[in-house]
Amino acid sequence: MRIGIFSDSWVPNLNGVVISIINEVQSLRDKHEFVIFVPKLKQAFPFEIKGIPIIEIKSFPFPAYPGYNVAVPTLYLSKCLRKERLDFIHCHSPFSLGFAAVLNARVFHDLPFLNTYHTDLVQYSGHVIGGFQAKKFSEAGLVQHFTWSYIRWFYKYSDVVVTPSKTLQQQLKSHGVNPPVYSLPNMISSVFFKNNKPTKKDEKFQKEIREKYNIKNKQRIILYCGRVSYEKKLEVLLKAFKTIEKQHPDAFLLIVGDGPHLKMYKKQASQLNLKNCAFTGFISHTQLPFVYRMGDFMVTPSDTETQGLTVIEAMSQGIPVIGPAGGGVLDYIQNGINGLLFSPGDHHSLIQAINKLIDDNGTLNDYGNSAFKTAQKFSAKGFITLLEKAFKITMNLHESR
Repeated sequence: MRIGIFSDSWVPNLNGVVISIINEVQSLRDKHEFVIFVPKLKQAFPFEIKGIPIIEIKSFPFPAYPGYNVAVPTLYLSKCLRKERLDFIHCHSPFSLGFAAVLNARVFHDLPFLNTYHTDLVQYSGHVIGGFQAKKFSEAGLVQHFTWSYIRWFYKYSDVVVTPSKTLQQQLKSHGVNPPVYSLPNMISSVFFKNNKPTKKDEKFQKEIREKYNIKNKQRIILYCGRVSYEKKLEVLLKAFKTIEKQHPDAFLLIVGDGPHLKMYKKQASQLNLKNCAFTGFISHTQLPFVYRMGDFMVTPSDTETQGLTVIEAMSQGIPVIGPAGGGVLDYIQNGINGLLFSPGDHHSLIQAINKLIDDNGTLNDYGNSAFKTAQKFSAKGFITLLEKAFKITMNLHESR
């Protein structure tokens, strides 16, 4: 089967959408042919997946969200679609290239159409409009009404909709999304399931990080790993760490990742006068397992995650995770078993959760062992089985229409 992948997110933005597409294509390339349609973005080095055509569409920057571009469907795209002769469409975006996917599946051709709902659009619309005031905007009646109307309109053209968490599955159903909606958790990269002992090269890499940011061996490392942007709510973590740093002078906050608001959060950390805090910027995906292994536990403050791949990645390396009692992470963080939950947006509640873990080696080990077991569910084998099932259901429903 020749499958067209449509996405408005692409490299160099290594977010959950992009990683899930790469994992999908690499896992199923022996069974299916893939063609990927994405915006043309500035890249330091061209990104390739051997044997997979990646068709880049002319785009322009999206001012409201730095780092993202809006693709402009052109005659070139139309020509490419005619040439590729697709059998099936898997759409990963409800925006410009998502529209191209709809037109190709429903107007120009009659093709099975699977849609993945990756992003909590109601919450994200608040961040795009209001930045740090996102909660006020996302909870505004007019914004919610408009966003849900748009979601219902766009996804009604799908044969099947899948989303990474049961929480979002129920949310879509309760707000009247008509096609069948299934939960299909994304897999994490195979690099996180390699149980090899660290090589000298790996140990050297960890040592370089410690030396670069002056992290002493005795210090407790609290990790954040992910995109550095408004919706990740890093201000909650920074405020909490201001208190943690006073209570635990041996604590160190290591923020791993890049994003449009990196400079802003660095400035905020400086204004809070945080001493034991560092921002690494981008670190290669293949090196992330060794970064996770440096941490005692990870904190993710965002309650807008549809799944939170970094949560599973951290767990795969045997470290527990502290996250908000909201959003997709609720499907994976079991409070008091493989991590802890705190009240979303409440840095006082986060302080309490961190204090429960930071000095308790026994609890850290127990939670870490449980976290490792949780992560094993997100290997390639389970993901491929579920995705192939979604393909089959989509084709059956399309044929019955």
